[in-house]
Amino acid sequence: MSTTITNVDIQIINAQVLDVFNLTFETTTIWIKDNKIYALGSQPTLLAHQIFDAKNNYVVPGIIDAHMHIESSLLNPVEFGKLALTRGITTVFADPHEIANVKGTIGLDYMLAAGNDSPITIQYMLPSSVPAVSFEHAGATLTASDLKPYYQYQQVGGLAEVMDFPAVESANPDMLTKINDALQANKQVDGHTAGLLNSQLDIYRYYGIATDHESRNAQEALARIRAGFYVYLREGTVERDLQHLLPAVNAHNYTRFAFATDDKTVSDILAEGGVDFNIAKAIKLGLKPAMAYTMASLNAAQSHLINDLGAIAPGFIADLLIIDNLETVHVLNVMKNGHFTKHTDTKSKAWNYPCMNYTLGDLKLTLSGEYAHVIGIKPGHIDTEHLVLPVPSANHVFLPSTKHDLAKIVVVERHKNLGTMGLGIVKGLGLTGGAIASSISHDSHNLIAAGMDDQAIKLAIEAIAKTNGGLAVVSADYHVTILPLSIAGLMSDQDYLTVNADYQNLLNSFKKISAVSYDPFLTLSFLALPVIPTLKITDQGLFDFTKFSFIDINASSSTII
Repeated sequence: MSTTITNVDIQIINAQVLDVFNLTFETTTIWIKDNKIYALGSQPTLLAHQIFDAKNNYVVPGIIDAHMHIESSLLNPVEFGKLALTRGITTVFADPHEIANVKGTIGLDYMLAAGNDSPITIQYMLPSSVPAVSFEHAGATLTASDLKPYYQYQQVGGLAEVMDFPAVESANPDMLTKINDALQANKQVDGHTAGLLNSQLDIYRYYGIATDHESRNAQEALARIRAGFYVYLREGTVERDLQHLLPAVNAHNYTRFAFATDDKTVSDILAEGGVDFNIAKAIKLGLKPAMAYTMASLNAAQSHLINDLGAIAPGFIADLLIIDNLETVHVLNVMKNGHFTKHTDTKSKAWNYPCMNYTLGDLKLTLSGEYAHVIGIKPGHIDTEHLVLPVPSANHVFLPSTKHDLAKIVVVERHKNLGTMGLGIVKGLGLTGGAIASSISHDSHNLIAAGMDDQAIKLAIEAIAKTNGGLAVVSADYHVTILPLSIAGLMSDQDYLTVNADYQNLLNSFKKISAVSYDPFLTLSFLALPVIPTLKITDQGLFDFTKFSFIDINASSSTII
């Protein structure tokens, strides 16, 4: 028996360590060398430079967000990483298709560079659908040849959510090349199966798409598991799906589930957390803690074909958390790459990409009759109701109505000065006056606004244009509150506490013109995403997901759905 002493960096003693392979907690010792777990248990031949006493607290792997968009936090990658670490999130799989839709490869280059400066691990999934569908007016187009060179970078984890199902179904050569390039690089391909039938799921799986985060209920989640997908249980600012999906998880299939936030603002991360909130909510709903933490670590890593992350076992990256309360996910200490982290005040680099070359046309919405197709907001969801309603008008011009909760909604192309503008009607914003506007509108990120009169809408849009991007609220008496987003009109160059304070100020202004409880800006942004059911609006007009085509806003009582 060898008696040679091996020096390691850290010994963690008195720890209740999660064994993600057996779903048990065991009181043991953890030995860490360089950035990896070296050994567990009693090791007489090991000598540590530092001893850390866990004081009988729990030790679990670092939390992983399996699918998200950093841009939705309103923070740049460095500031997002600082905030994520405070919640025990050590790795995220991020799809930068928001900035890519605005700035193309320039945006990708920025995210990669900024990601290198972030205190967490950011694995970028290359945007598969820029634009989301071929007819969209985005700021850029990314082909397979544009994406392929990026697979040389270690921080690129694969191909991001494939949203353009028709392109896959029709075997579009460029889309299939994007998928095959990822697979040939031994990278994962993420899916986006919103509204797809089981037979359509088979098509995605046939071509190698392996994950999904768009299940709306347990039945859909199980259908995706049966088809061979990994399923991500999503809980973001708008997309509150976890409670509806959790009944699908059981002792036989839990290895196919992980957690995701998809889109979550800085304010919600500060207030309730990221994936740590998913874990706590799942436990509260009855999931065993060991299973919840395993889904948030090992399962997330393995769903992305990474085999040295997500476990506290020899050879795995030493990302781990010291927790004193499993149910609330109360994090005492965070270790990242073998080092306990400390907060830093390092200022992140400012990369400003103004892109506001838009033309604002006539905001008058003309109707031919009493009935119109109306977008119905579903709180807590990014899909919408397709409503056909009688709407108020005067001389065939739509009149927004507080009584009927009907507001005008506008999308204005902002990238190439095309002069295109879509006008529609939305129900569910609860506006009593004024307007809101945003340069964030998924996924093409044109200007989107909704309001109760044209002057307020115009003021909101013009306020955003003056700052080259941002979020704005116009009060009933036309006072403007704005949060500038100088990085491509998507992210701030300020620290996360400042952005949170500004966002809270914006939400407080919104509360003066609406009593709805959901986040108005992310909700508004998804009303422009045509690859999500059922009725959406782009700069080209109303889009019916079911027909997968644009429709006229005018309707009749006979077309009531």
